Amino acid sequence: MMELELRNYLLETAMTISYKGKTMLIDKLVVDTGAAHTLISSDIVDQIGIYFESGDPLVSSYGIGGVEYSFRKSVNNIKIGAHKIQDIRLDFGNLDGWDINGLIGLDILMKAEFIIDLKKLELIQTLS
Repeated sequence: MMELELRNYLLETAMTISYKGKTMLIDKLVVDTGAAHTLISSDIVDQIGIYFESGDPLVSSYGIGGVEYSFRKSVNNIKIGAHKIQDIRLDFGNLDGWDINGLIGLDILMKAEFIIDLKKLELIQTLS
């Protein structure tokens, strides 16, 4: 179980990301069931060595704000609450002006089989 915070009418939580032996906790991540892929601010993760490199796939995302571009990179693992996902590919891009550090999309929410309890403001992992 992971607590969610309702901030500016958005559900936010935190996630730990590990990449090449370095780990960091990223807060202010919006739980976004309308996002197909998780997107993390590239400005936040450059301190653990995640940045665009030649050969990284470029990704186009379409939404209310128009088209956004990001790069995709494999990380060692992520952890949300007690749930850990190994060897996952995440998108990293520019989130300037959004006052958030990223979006947790359906790729993670479905893979972890999370349930969003809006009454208790919790992200719960099923036991299946």
